[in-house]
Amino acid sequence: MYFLKAEEIRSLDNDAIAQGTPGLVLMERAGYAAFRLLTDVFAPTSKRFLILGGCGNNGGDAWVAARYLIQAGLHCDVALLGTYSKLKGDALTQFRRLATQGIRIAGLKDPKEVADYLSVWQGDVIVDGLTGTGFNGSASALLASAISAINAHPAKKLALDVPSGLLADKSESRLFVKANWTVAFGQGKLVTLTNSDEYMGRTEIIDIGLPSPKNAESPFFALSLKEARKLLPKPQNASYKHKRGHLLLLAGAPKMGGAALLAAKAASIGGAGLVTAVIPKELESAFHSALPHILTLPLSGNLEDDLNALAMLAENCTAAAAGPGLPDDEYHAALLKALSGSPVKKQVWDAGALSIYARERFAVPEDLELVLTPHAGEFKRLMDYAPEPNDFARREAASDLCEDLNVTVLLKGHHTVIKAPSALSAVNLTGNPYLSTAGTGDLLTGLLGAFLAQGLTGYDSAMLAAYYHGLASDFAVPYGGRTADDFSDYLGRALSYDF
Repeated sequence: MYFLKAEEIRSLDNDAIAQGTPGLVLMERAGYAAFRLLTDVFAPTSKRFLILGGCGNNGGDAWVAARYLIQAGLHCDVALLGTYSKLKGDALTQFRRLATQGIRIAGLKDPKEVADYLSVWQGDVIVDGLTGTGFNGSASALLASAISAINAHPAKKLALDVPSGLLADKSESRLFVKANWTVAFGQGKLVTLTNSDEYMGRTEIIDIGLPSPKNAESPFFALSLKEARKLLPKPQNASYKHKRGHLLLLAGAPKMGGAALLAAKAASIGGAGLVTAVIPKELESAFHSALPHILTLPLSGNLEDDLNALAMLAENCTAAAAGPGLPDDEYHAALLKALSGSPVKKQVWDAGALSIYARERFAVPEDLELVLTPHAGEFKRLMDYAPEPNDFARREAASDLCEDLNVTVLLKGHHTVIKAPSALSAVNLTGNPYLSTAGTGDLLTGLLGAFLAQGLTGYDSAMLAAYYHGLASDFAVPYGGRTADDFSDYLGRALSYDF
């Protein structure tokens, strides 16, 4: 999905209708997607919801979401901001469908009424369907009262398409719903890229069946769930482990065994048919105990013997991942250099491997498809400057490193940026602040390595790994997940998620 201006997205919406997809169907898809993400990912433990809809199509999306919440047996209060007489078209049809569910729909027609209603409502989540992308920058007294009352309420907030009161193309508005989550329909909105946590919280772009934009001028690309599912390698009926890729994992130190274990676990969940962990001998028994399905190549500490063993293993591997828990010393530098020149032509380097490379600066073969996954500190060691913490500055930084080394770059952080030679910069929207903890980068490396091992390009592997790595944490957090080990337990669920 791209990030487009509101008028471009409205044009695509009109094109979809002209090509035979009724607006009512698009609205149904949007509302259903909001319902599924809310109950599956964002707030699966919540029980009581308030749906606030306006008189336009954003309200129509809200009425659909409310209908599905009610049909799922959840407590759902519904209120219309404005008068029934102003409802029309598809939004009116969806409102009438919702009314058949036998619930009372409150009508909020003046500022005091809406403020009083929200002051006494008790529940878990407010769904904001008041204005969406139709907002023109001028808030009526009624809308202003609603936005203020929503923000004052302690419940979590889900915005449909764009938080009400916010312009879709730029962050000029001062009064807007401060959402915890936003479900954007069709394509991404430009405002998502401008410190959007303050405005939109965690954003997910949903494909509702709009045609692809022609000659899109977009600063970024971002995977939707549908696009991620399409890219995801899927085993065939006649497949077997040797056909699903063999990942060589160079990782770990005696006091950093957990990093190697997390990376290996993520790689196997990510679908690699075989994973061989090249680890210190001291870690071998721990690996066999914790991950009995992972093969190991224990290192003796004798460089010549270990280089020979590594070369023999590399002959049978389709990709390599190096770095989690890897010490930055001359011995491991020699191993990494040898790996870079081995027959394994798809590799991802992280953590210790990045430190080694930043220090050694050895030549990398031109035919090696290499993915580097630095965080801001590692990036500074590679490029001698630290990127500013905003999407556009991080895009330029990732492009600099990509062009300087002719590699694919995954620049970690909030809205992880992915850049490959001759490819549009991609930004990842999944995930949450709890990913900023030890071990989560090791999971990402293992997952990315698994996708490389199964034959994906570095660019696709990086986008896909970032997406599902973040989605796993989104699944885990509502149930108390806070650590990398917790998040690893939800990787399988994330990889199988669809609606």
